[in-house]
Amino acid sequence: MTNEAVVQCDGSNVDAKLFEMSIVLVADQNDPSILNPDMLRYKGIVDEALNLSEPPLSMPVYSQVVYERGITIRAEPNRFTFVQAGQPLDEDDCAIPKIAEHFVDQVSHIPYKAVGVNAKLFHPIGENSTHRLTDCLIGSGGWASFKDVLPEIELKSMYRYEGRRITLDVGGVSEIMDGGAAEPGYLHQANVHRDIGANDQRERIRMVLDIVGNWREDVSDIKRLVKKYQSRILA
Repeated sequence: MTNEAVVQCDGSNVDAKLFEMSIVLVADQNDPSILNPDMLRYKGIVDEALNLSEPPLSMPVYSQVVYERGITIRAEPNRFTFVQAGQPLDEDDCAIPKIAEHFVDQVSHIPYKAVGVNAKLFHPIGENSTHRLTDCLIGSGGWASFKDVLPEIELKSMYRYEGRRITLDVGGVSEIMDGGAAEPGYLHQANVHRDIGANDQRERIRMVLDIVGNWREDVSDIKRLVKKYQSRILA
């Protein structure tokens, strides 16, 4: 989803809202052509009640299946990606973790190398707000201007822990709301990355399923981190 994605927000006094989540399974030498609606239904990876929202793509180097409820599944030579978007996205309605689990169960021969749990959140700051991420990061320092124009600065931070890495990107954007009105705010894009170091395939699968099954903990950490940055940016 790009910065022009439709996101509904209702004011500057609310927490950042989750509007997209994805799970990425990293693995070399994938065959993207295996991904198609028939395969997903036949193996029980996707609920039969879930309907396609656009024609699928199936090619040797890239395949994509798009369903209702904002669900998209993509396959590339080095990864499988499961995405769901909403306005906002209700965690209780998030189907992709279970779809990803079913996929790993059924496509268990792939030597998965890493798992990423990703989230995008939007925080509105109000149409009349003067808050800018640039102001927060460089203050009134005119040193950053060039030909009397200040840059639009984005923030990227990385937290390294044993067994995982959290990356957060923060940028100022204008989101398009229903009715065509623009709502200024901050876009937060976060990734929780874990490498799969096991050599035994059964252990790899167990580790992947354990990570995907605990996705709510990662999303909770992302929200706490975003809230920390919000409190500083909007101070």
